Amino acid sequence: MTDAVELLNQFLDNFAEGEWENFSGEIAPDFVLYLPFVPPGVPTEIKGRENVRQTLVDTAKSRSKLGFFDKIIVRTEDPELFVTRAKGEAQMANGKMYHNSYVMFTRIRDGVVLDHTEYLNPLVLVEAFQ
Repeated sequence: MTDAVELLNQFLDNFAEGEWENFSGEIAPDFVLYLPFVPPGVPTEIKGRENVRQTLVDTAKSRSKLGFFDKIIVRTEDPELFVTRAKGEAQMANGKMYHNSYVMFTRIRDGVVLDHTEYLNPLVLVEAFQ
């Protein structure tokens, strides 16, 4: 089996665009995406693998590929839970560059991603769309 940290790194490279066919692991049918700090009107919880994927595909239409870099992935005492600190950037459809910092919590069990939580600065997100 692929190392879980390597799998998470690959997941993050394909996640934001909903390009899950390029991910060698699995995403649980009841996958949940948590977004605790997003602007008003954006859901803070999206349930179901296909609902999340479609939301990400739709969101990706407003920007170039969201790339995560300077990733630091840490295993926690819980063998299924990983913490990632990363920077993300993309060019928005309006021409502005989007730069944000992220702290992410991802739960992986036996090569299956169960849930993913992203903390980011919502003010930077709002500014990128203006």
